[in-house]
Amino acid sequence: MIVSPEADVLSVLLSPEWKQSVDPRGLHSAVTSAANAATIAALGRQMDDVARNPPPMPTFGATPASTSDESPLGTQDMLRLVEAATAELAQFTERAAAVVDRRITAESRGGHVHGTVANGQVIAVEIDLSWVAQVRKGEIESEILDVLRQLREAATPPGLADGPEGPAIAEIMGLLVDPHRMARRVGLEPSSNREQA
Repeated sequence: MIVSPEADVLSVLLSPEWKQSVDPRGLHSAVTSAANAATIAALGRQMDDVARNPPPMPTFGATPASTSDESPLGTQDMLRLVEAATAELAQFTERAAAVVDRRITAESRGGHVHGTVANGQVIAVEIDLSWVAQVRKGEIESEILDVLRQLREAATPPGLADGPEGPAIAEIMGLLVDPHRMARRVGLEPSSNREQA
């Protein structure tokens, strides 16, 4: 099994003599183990890369306009901002829970391979044994790949990996990145010279 650095399944390769090393009745278990091992290896490489090259602090969608705002923030403004960010975070949590807390199943286009994933882990692969006995290994590889790709896509919907987003979260993150700006906006430091001019 070959996966990308992001753990997307790129290809499934059975050895030419796979039937001598794996009983066809155990192929489903071998595929499940190989898929999970490949994902774990890719995630391990990602963690090593992050440890060697830490990413910059995320901006969570902050735009230049949100980081250049110097308008004063009163108590009510801060409360509204926190309430809005809390609502954005709740929406993200709800979307994430809908994926994490459910079992996702997929069927290959040919209908001979079925798979199930839960919590990002492949928990079952079912392969039609009578079909395996009649077809070439390339057809088996193709249908297994089809199911694993469908499972990966369904288990990692776009946007969730980026974390929670929204204008309120972006504004709060913009304030946290620049503590002096935050202090100016809440009235703990004087405004910058350009604001006074």
